[in-house]
Amino acid sequence: MLEISKLKKNLSKILYNNKPIRVLFKNHLSSTNDYFKYKYIKDQCPIVIITNNQRASRGRNNKIWYSFNQKSLSFSLCLKLNANQTELVKLNYLSCLAALRAFKDTTNHGFNIKWPNDIYLDNKKVSGILIESQSSGKDIFLSLGIGININLEESLNVNQPHSNLGMNIDQTKLIYLFCNNLVDLLNTKNYDEHVKEYNVNLLAINKSVSVTVNNVIHEGVLLGISDHGKLMINTGNNVLTINNINSTLRMI
Repeated sequence: MLEISKLKKNLSKILYNNKPIRVLFKNHLSSTNDYFKYKYIKDQCPIVIITNNQRASRGRNNKIWYSFNQKSLSFSLCLKLNANQTELVKLNYLSCLAALRAFKDTTNHGFNIKWPNDIYLDNKKVSGILIESQSSGKDIFLSLGIGININLEESLNVNQPHSNLGMNIDQTKLIYLFCNNLVDLLNTKNYDEHVKEYNVNLLAINKSVSVTVNNVIHEGVLLGISDHGKLMINTGNNVLTINNINSTLRMI
């Protein structure tokens, strides 16, 4: 169950760039990631946008992400960064680690990260992350949208096998932990350890995979991500690095 008043109190204790994280709750909206485009939201960064139901939720490459009232949890963390503050590619794996740690701390399940930014439970997708950005001078406004399956029945047509965290998950704690984890990861900047943690939890590492980039398919053994967050696969002839987070990875 989501307790908005408790969440507001808890998130106000997390400071990012010396500002507390605010909360905006909407019962229904198109997509939580749409809100970071509005000036009044940018002026309130850092802020979390939460909804019970997204009418037009989306994933990477404009794929449909299914969100159902009381069956899904959807929120976005909107941040304002200086262009020199961090490499955007690193936010891809840092956000995955923030979600992974939050899931592990609120359940007894084991999880994996599937490149580039999905969380899997029992080899099925339980959560997806969509990062979108806008530049304004030296500032970059980011929206890290999270969709989490809470209790989606198998009978629902969501176009792919899926897992659930379960109805008893503490949603308030989960959102707080994700935000707190991400701020901590951004502040510590211990990127070598972050990459190591990502690779330890990476689905299909050291196994044969295919990666589709701009309609070109590459096959090889998944080696993990590099220190700069690039995906690495051993094609047999060389080690190919992939920096496009809109690529698609499949196990062979």
